[in-house]
Amino acid sequence: MENITVTMLGTGSPRPDVKRSGPAQTLSVGNETILIDCGEGTTNQLLKSGIQPESIKQLWFTHLHSDHTFGYGQFLVGGWGRGRSELTIIGPKGTKEFHEKILDLYKEDIDYRCSLGRPEAGIRDVRIIEIEQAGPVENPLSLKLTVEPMIHNVSTYGYRVEIDDQVIVFSGDTAPHDGIIKLAEGADLLVIDACLTVGKFSPALEKIWDELQKEHCSTKQVGEIATKANVKKVVLTHFLPEVDPEKAYHETAEYFTGEIVVPEDLDKVEIKRHVLK
Repeated sequence: MENITVTMLGTGSPRPDVKRSGPAQTLSVGNETILIDCGEGTTNQLLKSGIQPESIKQLWFTHLHSDHTFGYGQFLVGGWGRGRSELTIIGPKGTKEFHEKILDLYKEDIDYRCSLGRPEAGIRDVRIIEIEQAGPVENPLSLKLTVEPMIHNVSTYGYRVEIDDQVIVFSGDTAPHDGIIKLAEGADLLVIDACLTVGKFSPALEKIWDELQKEHCSTKQVGEIATKANVKKVVLTHFLPEVDPEKAYHETAEYFTGEIVVPEDLDKVEIKRHVLK
């Protein structure tokens, strides 16, 4: 039996934090690794975790906010430079335009590297799949992949992956709503936005707190979502610099009796895979 592993590459937020890189996770099943979001520092975090960037052939964007996409240029060009020859990107409407802008931004650089004999495969033939609605999504690995729109201030999708009888869900950024409960129903692992997890309030946080509550989750809300969805294990992420991990754990535990993980960057979470006969 092969284990399913989620690596929390970056557990941070839009606000730079020396302890936490920008939002990004990987989902590894056997020899295949999928990257979910690509925040600042993602490529270096992959290397630190022992995952070769060029080995990743699928990247799924939950949404196109800067903190989830800042690392894409390095991942795209750097991974190609290390030998990647194919790549598929899945994301909301606008993903194709975003990718093409990155290509245009580095056109001269890419042209030069191609002139040295590097093939264009893996950078100028990237396949883009834009999500148009909730439901199943085609993907090259033929995984059972389902998406549901989240509540955020730009088009955002949560991802549900079913591998045999194991279910892994990535919420992306979201406020509490019925859609995330539906998506996470019966999940073995739910990786969820817990941005409203704080210790001591800073002046910067106080200014935006009311707005943040419209588009992110608190630990109490995470616990309630996980309980309503009958989730087995929940992993909190998208932490602001003010996060208090111990407080986050105990607040979630008041509303959820399953396993709770409050990760640091590069932490790995494994699920034992049950192969159906």
